[in-house]
Amino acid sequence: MDATARFAAAATEAEAVFAAAATTDEVEAARIRFLGRSGVEAELQAVFAAAPGPDKRTLGPAFNAAKQAMRSAWETAKARVAAVESDEPIDVTLPPRPRRPGSIHPLSRMAREVESVFSSMGYEVADGPHVELDEHNFGRLNIPADHPARDHQDTFWVTAGSERKLLRTQTSSVQSRTYAEVGAGLLTPPFRRVAVGRVFRNDAIDATHDVTFTQVEGFVVDRGITVAHLVGAIRTMLGAVLKRDDVEVRMRPSYFPFVEPGFEVDIRLSKEPEGSRLARWMELLGCGMIHPKVLEAGSPSLAGWTGFAFGMGLERLAMVRHQITDIRVFNGADLRALRQFA
Repeated sequence: MDATARFAAAATEAEAVFAAAATTDEVEAARIRFLGRSGVEAELQAVFAAAPGPDKRTLGPAFNAAKQAMRSAWETAKARVAAVESDEPIDVTLPPRPRRPGSIHPLSRMAREVESVFSSMGYEVADGPHVELDEHNFGRLNIPADHPARDHQDTFWVTAGSERKLLRTQTSSVQSRTYAEVGAGLLTPPFRRVAVGRVFRNDAIDATHDVTFTQVEGFVVDRGITVAHLVGAIRTMLGAVLKRDDVEVRMRPSYFPFVEPGFEVDIRLSKEPEGSRLARWMELLGCGMIHPKVLEAGSPSLAGWTGFAFGMGLERLAMVRHQITDIRVFNGADLRALRQFA
């Protein structure tokens, strides 16, 4: 083998050995073998030095190339092994971090169930804006500007002037908008609708009150509607949503400007232990026969039609079903409470 071929073979061997080195010790052993004082590089240096003078002109570039290739292979291997050994060790025996699956909020779940129950009874699900006109939230519901009933609904007003806007205090605004659809020729009776949505009142927060809560509004307009239809709808809904067959319903006369006559509805669960909070009568919702003035405010064509309407807080319904005593569970930031419903 001539000197030029020997130089090339030495460079190729060195590159292979350095590429196979996996630890710092292996890289160092390869360095001593090829680049050490008595290594391959020294041997090649001796071969080059022993060559005749005229041959050194052709052997010089081959020798320098081989020497550079070996040193480059050493630098590359050293950097590669150092990068690997500097990584932090991975303990594959550690357990993985648990993943908590998301869940539907209990109020959202209850809202879906309520809408499903009413849909099965032939009701259409409706909705309306959260920022509402005074006309739809109060005026068309038989609550004029000077009516004392407005004092019972502490209101968040958004604008003033001729077109006053507010955060709706009740989903009854969906009811007044429905009657306006009749007046505009977009809807003809009979019809049944239910609306589930947020309402807002500037109220003091305690275990049973919050500044924002979810309200369910149901109403029917037809010929010959009576209180018996109202009671039947409420009992059917409560039995299906609470998933119980021991729901007793009691109706007490009450006043609401948009119904005549009006009632408060109390319920109790007869199978609960005596002395339990749910075994006692508790107020759940308000209802009544739709006031003729409310129907006529929407459209004169509704004169002569009858209907009923009811409204209740979804949170209160959920509190009965899950036996919760504090409404702040639903809108609070304590995930421990909400995860119970996952």
